[in-house]
Amino acid sequence: MRIVVKIGSTLITGNQGVNHIFLQQLASKILAQKEHSFAVVTSGAIATGMVKMGVREKPKGVVMLQALAAIGQSDLIKAYEGAFDERKILAQVLLTNHDFSDRMRYLNIRNTLNMILTKSIIPIINENDTVTVMDIKKAAFGDNDTLAAHVATAIDSDLLIILTNVEGLYDRNPEEKGAKLIRKIEQITDKELDMCNGKTALGRGGMATKLQAAKIASEAGIKVVVCNGNCPDYLNAAISEKIGTSFLPMREGAKLSEKKHWIMFASEPKGKIKVNENAMKCAIGKNCGITPDGVLEVEGQFEKGAVIEVADSEGNVLCKGITNYFSFELEKIKGKNHNEIEKILGFVYEEVISGSDMVVAG
Repeated sequence: MRIVVKIGSTLITGNQGVNHIFLQQLASKILAQKEHSFAVVTSGAIATGMVKMGVREKPKGVVMLQALAAIGQSDLIKAYEGAFDERKILAQVLLTNHDFSDRMRYLNIRNTLNMILTKSIIPIINENDTVTVMDIKKAAFGDNDTLAAHVATAIDSDLLIILTNVEGLYDRNPEEKGAKLIRKIEQITDKELDMCNGKTALGRGGMATKLQAAKIASEAGIKVVVCNGNCPDYLNAAISEKIGTSFLPMREGAKLSEKKHWIMFASEPKGKIKVNENAMKCAIGKNCGITPDGVLEVEGQFEKGAVIEVADSEGNVLCKGITNYFSFELEKIKGKNHNEIEKILGFVYEEVISGSDMVVAG
């Protein structure tokens, strides 16, 4: 199996900096799993930088957080190198949200990580907090939980293990009396999302971000286990689903294709079109494309090949897809038929967005 292991800040760092004992144990557990290959998504750069600089409370300023990430990142990767102690070659990979939202960068990430793994090298992956602004400010990756899900999808992983400091997902706040651990979830719904609250002191992601990560990965056909990384034999136990909460992958016929999964979860829409009722019914009900005669309005400036949102006449977004036209071209041909378009532009694409390049927003 190909396995992604995501490690939270509370496990890898503490009051004394990097938790070397935890990393040494992690390395030994991974090396013992000779039949599997691993990628590690790690948190902890900012927290490590805080300890190194004697900063007791997490700063609110973005620039200071970026500086602490830069300071802590070198110590963090050194700790990983020391834990594996030349028993395995490691590769450091720093990624940002934009790397996944841009299709070409995403494919480059996919190709690079797959090459690293085929060479039996373990990639140690972290969000590049030194250069990100919005991801730090808004916690877009949610303490690397969503990053781990995107990585797992990109490398066609079989299993994503999210290690945290709680047992898994409970049916209510785990601090409440009578709270019970949910062992298995077939599909994530609003009911599960409503159960989540609270955030850790060092990390940026609570259980809600872990559920979102599980949704992203499971809809790509990847099994997810969220469990406590303080358990003595957590890796074996997680692989065999003996601990934590397991999120089952979508069955083969129901899971999204690689491209549609990227459109749904990783891409960043560059604009929007509003379409008439017939076009929206066709797109949602029959998975057919959007033709120019169904377009009512064009919002934003975007290029051909960009991901855009598809909304009804009232602005309710129901689909996302890759456009075959520039926005300025669509402004000229919206509502027009095939013959009119050819006269206006000198060429014509049958569809603004084809059915194979569009996904219904969930």
